[in-house]
Amino acid sequence: MKNGLFWRMFSSILAVILVTVALFSSILLTLQRARAQENYETEVRMQARQVAEYMRQLNELSLIRSNATIQYLVNEKIADIYNEYNAEIWIVNFSSGKMQVVDRFWNTTEGPATEAVQEQLDRIGAGEEIRATGLFEQLGDHIVTIGVPWTYSDGRVVGAVLLHIPVDQLTVSFTTVLPQLALPVAVSLLLGAVLAFLVARNQTLPIHEIERAVRAFSRGELSRRVELNCGGELEQLGHSINRMASELSSMEESRRSFVANVSHELRSPMTSMKGYVQAMLDGTISDADRPKYLQVVLDETNRLTDLVRDLLDLSRLESGKFPMTIEPFDANEMMRRILIRFEQRIEEKGIDVDVQLAPDPCCALGDVNRITQVVSNFVDNAVKFMPGEGGVLTLITRREGNSVRFCVRDNGPGVDEADQPHVFDRFYKADKAHTVGMGTGLGLSICKTILQQHGCDIAMRSRPGDTEFSFALRAAEPVQRSLPAGENRQI
Repeated sequence: MKNGLFWRMFSSILAVILVTVALFSSILLTLQRARAQENYETEVRMQARQVAEYMRQLNELSLIRSNATIQYLVNEKIADIYNEYNAEIWIVNFSSGKMQVVDRFWNTTEGPATEAVQEQLDRIGAGEEIRATGLFEQLGDHIVTIGVPWTYSDGRVVGAVLLHIPVDQLTVSFTTVLPQLALPVAVSLLLGAVLAFLVARNQTLPIHEIERAVRAFSRGELSRRVELNCGGELEQLGHSINRMASELSSMEESRRSFVANVSHELRSPMTSMKGYVQAMLDGTISDADRPKYLQVVLDETNRLTDLVRDLLDLSRLESGKFPMTIEPFDANEMMRRILIRFEQRIEEKGIDVDVQLAPDPCCALGDVNRITQVVSNFVDNAVKFMPGEGGVLTLITRREGNSVRFCVRDNGPGVDEADQPHVFDRFYKADKAHTVGMGTGLGLSICKTILQQHGCDIAMRSRPGDTEFSFALRAAEPVQRSLPAGENRQI
């Protein structure tokens, strides 16, 4: 796809490379031109120096006319300079006291002795080399004059060699140095394009792998995993997606198990109720036995009601639509009220009660109704599975630093070690687990969810003759509540 991530990334990287290469090429072109300009001026200056070197071998300017060899060398050199650089050579003699100029045709004239010219000649006479633009008015403002000293063999400066060259002839254009950079720039662009392609591909391949995995997840293929070895954040993202897939797979398995369990829990009592009702309508069950079987139907109806209520509570708790009212409450008073609620069942089974409450006042921070539900579930399970005679139910509250711990302990048969990791799972039942019996199998799961929303968890330890469920809430300062006139607080 032309609008795909690969092409967008490739175009972006390539554009950055192009801009970078263009910028650096411009800088290099400018530097190369400056260097070429400097080298060219040095080269032109060397031509004047070579003429001065030929002249150094003379003791007088007039000797050049009688020395055919020197005259030939100087003539050839001056002609070469003129042809190659379009530059004029003047030879200036200082010995006569006047500025005598000899041009390339060996014509001797007196040069213009303006103040500016004289200043530059004085610098040459001092042994310096000069460079000036528009020094001689008759030559024009576009002529650059380069002057070097003419000395005799004893080192005395007796004149000057002036080289006059047009400014445009001395200037190096960009087109002159551009071919030198054309090949490196082309190679850089080619390598940049290859690099952009490789980087874009290496960055998009992991993303395509992630995209294919997510598509598989959307089709329900939760066993698919992201396979990445690119390192960095993308590989970490792949690991996170794999963890998410594992959790989704676990949740899907849990959902299927939940649906199957709910279906089973609903189907069993409904099938039983339907059978009994049908038998009563058919006359299979006698009138004398009808009350007994109607009681069975009522028990199954109550069981269904409890199941639906627990399912609704669990759903609302997990969806956050079951808001908690977190406020201080009296932990000891709550335990006493729960004990009073189970008093009849405890007496019927002949269970002894050991109450170990922290010194009053002992206040905790939480939703008192939901915490009551949790502790009541613990007590209900303990009473249900303890032996009658000799059974001991222990209720404990105690301060632990900034927390209040709630414990429900019994000396019943306990939970098998193999069953202990699963007692908080939905619908989990075992012969000796505290969630068995005629319950829905959701009690401890609801308790765990309630306590998780309070920021704590359930601690359980169990062995034959000693089982304890406990949790801790943050301690709170006692709250003074004023009672209406004439009303007494009863426990």
